[in-house]
Amino acid sequence: MSEKEIQTAPTPPERVVPVEDQPFWDAIDSDSFVLARCTCGAYYARLQACLQCGADAQALTWVPASGRGTVRTFIVFDKPYHPYFKERLPYVVAVVALEEGPELTTNIVDADATNITIGMPVRIVIGTRGQHQIHQASARV
Repeated sequence: MSEKEIQTAPTPPERVVPVEDQPFWDAIDSDSFVLARCTCGAYYARLQACLQCGADAQALTWVPASGRGTVRTFIVFDKPYHPYFKERLPYVVAVVALEEGPELTTNIVDADATNITIGMPVRIVIGTRGQHQIHQASARV
């Protein structure tokens, strides 16, 4: 076989994690889905000052979350903007409104791209992309 015939699969894009998001991704790596919760009851997908009561980020704690939500908006990608996704076309990227309140941008799996609709119920599941765990939205609720 020639070198051209022996090609390795493209590696997925690297996961870049800002320090305020590290506990979220640590939980994903441990097969858990968590959100940051303020003492006032507001939830966030990252550690930040509370937009409800104005408390600083230290008032938030990471707690288990349901992972249930609905599709707020989405786009179907039919071009591979990264070589890793070339064999995965088409794929869906959606903003999911979680039942706890925050929105999360994620991929939708387990559904044909033509069947995705706004308002569709989904749940967050944990999958693997390369060496990292990632969150995805499953249409199988």
